[in-house]
Amino acid sequence: MVNNNIFEYATRNKLRFQSARGAITAEDLWDVPLRSRPGDDFNLNEIAKAANGALKEASEESFVEQARTPAHTRLEVTLEVVKHVIAAKLDDEETAKRRADNKAKKDKLLAVLERKQDEKFEKLDIRDLQRQIAALDE
Repeated sequence: MVNNNIFEYATRNKLRFQSARGAITAEDLWDVPLRSRPGDDFNLNEIAKAANGALKEASEESFVEQARTPAHTRLEVTLEVVKHVIAAKLDDEETAKRRADNKAKKDKLLAVLERKQDEKFEKLDIRDLQRQIAALDE
């Protein structure tokens, strides 16, 4: 099932996701943290584990029978939705980290640039400084 279709399936079929705080909707998943404090099981990893466990429990291994029931589809989509939200949130985390790193580097470069510009003014002799000051007053 394509990612766009899993969310349509989830909303049309009113999928609920089991969490430490009870059943939640697909849109609620976006508000659940990836990780939580020790002792708090309200996070996407635990929800994914519960969905995966339910799928494994419903899928009794058979090498002959390969019939898929609507219940299997429902459980598979439940797991896929959670995995998609986790992947999107991990991507968001990585993007935010990269932006923060780039901002820190840019701030350092700007500070060095400012020092270099100050050094340039320090090297000017008195007459050049006076000329530039006078030019700014005009």
